Amino acid sequence: MTRNELIELGQKIVEVKGRESKLDELEQLFNRNVPHPEGLNLFFYPENYNARRDDLSKYTPTIEEMVDKCLSYTPIQL
Repeated sequence: MTRNELIELGQKIVEVKGRESKLDELEQLFNRNVPHPEGLNLFFYPENYNARRDDLSKYTPTIEEMVDKCLSYTPIQL
């Protein structure tokens, strides 16, 4: 998927109303098309999020920022 297609998909996921099965399909589609292992979770939680120390109310990324972060991920080569 292209960056723009992923942004559109991200918007659908954030705005989805209705069936949970539809949401699951969209989430899986997003995660299959980005290299970042946390994928869609980054829309809602920052990397290395710790509920005991991190203030989630300050985490307000845009969909574009999250898509870019997911696409720019490169795994560590051992």
